[in-house]
Amino acid sequence: MSQENVQIVRRGLDRLRESYETGAATDGLLDLCAPGIQVDATRRVFNPAVYEGDAGVRRAIQEIGDAWEDFHESNERLIDAGDRVVVIQTIGGRGRASNARVQQKAALIFTVRDELVQLIEVFTDPCDALKAVGLEE
Repeated sequence: MSQENVQIVRRGLDRLRESYETGAATDGLLDLCAPGIQVDATRRVFNPAVYEGDAGVRRAIQEIGDAWEDFHESNERLIDAGDRVVVIQTIGGRGRASNARVQQKAALIFTVRDELVQLIEVFTDPCDALKAVGLEE
């Protein structure tokens, strides 16, 4: 089942990229999410928050679009951790208000149950994400 979870997350990442490009959560992305999905972004420095349900996912994507011009991510590794999948990535963009260019390593942990994403956890340090699933580099 865990390789199936990796494939679900891979599809989700493709649809998330589409959402960043359009500035709104696509139905295709939300179709992969459980009705009570949570996005836990409490570890980020600016605007830590937990987003819940379809409305929360839409709000999280909208906030990224509001804050960043040309936001992009490069997903470098997907790591199978059973019902969780760790995504190591580089994210970047240009701040809308500051015009500053930013690029940094980050990580996401997707928890998948019954073929739906239940939880997405946002990490600013990939090592912390790996530790959270019991792995270390």
